[in-house]
Amino acid sequence: MQNAILARTLSAAFASRRKISYTNNMRPPALPKLSWLATFCVASFALTPVRGAESRLGADAAKWEALVQKKLTQPPPQEGSVICVGSSHMANWSTLQEDLAPVQTYNMGIGGSRMRHAAELFIPRLVLPFKPRAVLLYEGSNDLAAGVQPAEILKSFQALYKQLHEALPQTRLYVLGVVPSPGKRFEKWDAIVELNHLLEGECAQNSWMRFLDTTSALLGKDGKPRAECFIPNDVHMSPAGYESWKSIIAPVLVPAESVAP
Repeated sequence: MQNAILARTLSAAFASRRKISYTNNMRPPALPKLSWLATFCVASFALTPVRGAESRLGADAAKWEALVQKKLTQPPPQEGSVICVGSSHMANWSTLQEDLAPVQTYNMGIGGSRMRHAAELFIPRLVLPFKPRAVLLYEGSNDLAAGVQPAEILKSFQALYKQLHEALPQTRLYVLGVVPSPGKRFEKWDAIVELNHLLEGECAQNSWMRFLDTTSALLGKDGKPRAECFIPNDVHMSPAGYESWKSIIAPVLVPAESVAP
């Protein structure tokens, strides 16, 4: 409603100017310059979200806002640290700090999230304000479980990394492969392979991004999820699963992010 009113007001103003005829020797009178305060007020008015409307995050936008706010009550990450964002696989990594020591890391994972949550909430709210030297990202499994196609997930990922690089061009991004959880989620194995391929291909085009294949190490010789890497009758990883993550992530991230930028 507010944006519609603003659009009609501006349209009427410009229409009234077009009705005035000028000779070749005349110039239209200059519009008065807006003060910085007036400019700010107009811009804020136009960009204020319409109350009651669903955001791109859906009807549960308030829930996600509350989860982000809860993370922001924690001690803030220090500038130049590594911020880790993602879904429950990231949030549940209780040994993250010791596994990636001496790199200073902050776990900002939020269970149940998808790639679009990371792009629209986590990067602007939990990452950019703290100016990290690097970001460690895990998303994708909840998207696939909900039926989101790999190509759509890629679009959210592209929005995520472009936003990150535009704001913090020196910050590096590490992207983890999708966890091949047992049960129904493993029935989407073909989609997992496709999404990993898309993410890896995107990372290969940017020198400041790196894809880490954390998927393969969670599979046994039979090509199925290793039982010891997962909590029984659960999609989440056990301590052995996180040891697998550590064996892939630490050798790459720790040497790169332990030195001065």
